Amino acid sequence: MGWFDGLPPRQRRLYLTFIGIIALTLPCYCIGVAALALAPSGRAPATVVGTPTPTPTSSAATATLPANATLEPTPTNWVPPTITNTPTLGPTPTATLTSTPTETPTPTTTAIPTATPTVVTNTPEPTSTFTPTVEPPTATFTPTPTETPFTEPPTDTPTPTPTDTPAPG
Repeated sequence: MGWFDGLPPRQRRLYLTFIGIIALTLPCYCIGVAALALAPSGRAPATVVGTPTPTPTSSAATATLPANATLEPTPTNWVPPTITNTPTLGPTPTATLTSTPTETPTPTTTAIPTATPTVVTNTPEPTSTFTPTVEPPTATFTPTPTETPFTEPPTDTPTPTPTDTPAPG
């Protein structure tokens, strides 16, 4: 069983489960086959009592068809049942009492105003009076434009920088 040892544990467990189920059901199959073999036969053997002989009756109608006639299918007396849809009643609406909260005003006591004596006194109030003040005018400096001669800006002239060059040697 080298192949069985090389299987992963999950697959090995699955194989063992299936083998166990098969091994446990084998006795049940054997008992079933033995019961069928030992069971008495429920049918009696058929015995022939006599041979029926047809007797012609005069009420049978016979028809002769021409040689080139085709036969139509024979109608049967069986009629398939008709299926009728019977409507089923759905849920019946029923009235449900629901309470709706309403606000009920509560009585409150309100104070009744009473007359309070008011004393009127004639006291002068201070008033403000506008008094203009004159300030002397201040001098404002206004620059006058002057002409400035145009001079060219200086340009950069590259100057060589001395570098140390090693002598071959």
